[in-house]
This record gives sequence, C-alpha cells and structure tokens, in this order.
Amino acid sequence: MRITLVALAATACTALIAPLVATAAETPSAPATTTARQETNVRMLDFNFAGNGFNGGDTGAPVTDAVSKVVEQQAEIVGLNEMCYTQWVAMRDQLKARPGYENLTEHVVVTNYDIPNCYDPVVNPGGWYVMGLFSKYESEQVMFGDTPYLDLGYHYRQRFRKLVCGDVAIPGATAVRACVTHTEVPLPLINETSFPDDPDIADDPLYGRSINYAQAKVIAEAITPMADELPVALMGDLNELPFLPSLDFFYRRCGGNGVFEEVDGRDERWPVIRRFNLGTEACPHRQGEWTMGAEGRPDVYDKPYESNRKIDYIFVDTQHFVVGPDSGRVISTPFSDHRIVVGDVTLVH
Repeated sequence: MRITLVALAATACTALIAPLVATAAETPSAPATTTARQETNVRMLDFNFAGNGFNGGDTGAPVTDAVSKVVEQQAEIVGLNEMCYTQWVAMRDQLKARPGYENLTEHVVVTNYDIPNCYDPVVNPGGWYVMGLFSKYESEQVMFGDTPYLDLGYHYRQRFRKLVCGDVAIPGATAVRACVTHTEVPLPLINETSFPDDPDIADDPLYGRSINYAQAKVIAEAITPMADELPVALMGDLNELPFLPSLDFFYRRCGGNGVFEEVDGRDERWPVIRRFNLGTEACPHRQGEWTMGAEGRPDVYDKPYESNRKIDYIFVDTQHFVVGPDSGRVISTPFSDHRIVVGDVTLVH
C-alpha cells in the first residue's frame, strides 16, 4: 500500500511568530500558584538517526536498535532527525508492536527529497528524508497557520530545516507541547559569522551571522511565547555548541535571553569552566556531555569531526519544568555518529 504524507511542501511559514520574551532571571523557579501543585515525571528522548550517510537507508539493525533503546528507556516523547521515510515507517510499526506503545502517535515532515538510499517504490517513492515526533500518548498536531510545521527558511544545499510540534497528552497532567527541529551546520563550522554568499539575502538583518543563528532566532520567536500558555520542550540536533551565540535564544541562564533549561545543564560533572579555540564554556549550566563524535576522541570541540561535541539537546521551559543534576544522560549506539539524549524532567502543574 502506498503511504502518503500530509502537507510536505517546503514553503516558508511566518504565522505564529511573536516577539521573543527575554528574562534576566538567573534562577529558574516553579510556577506561582495558590493551589496545591502536582508533579509528574516525564521522560524524553532525542536522536539523530543518521539514516542516509551513516546507515545508507538500512531498515534493519539500525531501526531495531533504535526501537530497543526507546523501549528500554520507556521514553514517552521521542524526537528524531535524519531518517529515510522507510526507516521511519519501520520504526513506527515496530514500536507499535511493543507493550506500552500500541497507541503510538506521530508527527512527521519531509526535509529532503530524492535521496537515493531512501527510495522504496511502495513506502517511499519520492525518496523522502524526514524528521519528527513519536509519543506513547495521544498527541495533537500543532499548526503554524495552514501548515503542520514551521519552515525555518535560509535554505542551503536543498535542506529544508523545519520545526514540528505536537501537544502530547501526558496522563494525569497538562499537555506538553513537544517540538523537534534540526538547524543548519554553521558554515564553516569554526566561524560563527559565516553566512552564504547569496545576493538575494544580502539585505537580511542577520546577514553576517551564521544560518544556524538565523534559524535559532526563528525557532525562539515561535516557541518562547508558547511557554506562557503551556509546558514547552524543544528537542533536536541544533548543530551548535552550548556556549555559542545561537543558543542564547534558548538558555535562560549564563548570558542567555531565553526561557529554557537544558536537561544536562545541572549535571555536577560540569563545575569547571572549560576553554576552547571556539570559545569559552563560562558557566556550568551551559555545558554537557558530547553527543556527536566517537569513543576515544577528545571532548575538546577544537577540531570539528576530529573531536567530540555536544550539539543535540532537550530543552524544557523553566516555568513548567524542574531539571535536576541527573536529568540528562546520553546513550551510545553503533548505528549513528550521534549519541541518544535522554531527559528525565519534572512537570509541575
């Protein structure tokens, strides 16, 4: 049976963009309330599957391993990047066959087309490369205008970077707006000021900054106001180091002007300031364990693709969530050049 996907066009969407809400507060606090608060633990998992270049479209062992990791962790909300749609379908079907995941919901969007390793005449005739969200629970698609995703713009190398969100019905608690994204690699990786030499965008106010910076700003302007209304989580491969300017839009602490905290941000292993050629991790709350690289490489960030880097994140807003010293951890897998990020957070409602 041919499987189709709704609303795949890579058109820019500017709806729901609101001014960024900034705060100077350095210490997150639980939401003020006059009634008794309830707390619910929520487990999230984020993974760049690396389904094309690393796994060559394989729907066998890499999918089975990812399914096993999700089930072993009993992840409730799962964000995924870089999958052939054939791999997505295989993972979805395997998860739905596992106890506790029978009612799995999904929100998936296409980020690339005509990827040879992804082609399947029935499941994926368009060679789609996708990203999206799985949940153990019922989840309602979040619309951005008439589109079930936000196009981040600044397209480069025909990569259509997007943001996709679902309102996940957490049992016994309020719904969580879980969002997944994948921002562009800074160009070149070691120069934060890189921007493609494109005369069509030379008058852009962010020209002279990286595409990564511009896309992070688009995301933050969309999701920051949402956190005033309901709990918000942002997961994904942000292709940026914690202490660099693109992530100022998300971090609430240490020079950031966002409203989020990263699940590894209170890990007691990061008490020391670390300095690198690319910059300085001047605050322990903007560090974290490496998520891209390989065992045995130095965790120094100095040489991209020759050292390990933290570029995959799970952010939660500080108005509705509490992050502890053990909230964030990573899991290695032989089937990706990224490691899996797991976040255990407390939802206060």
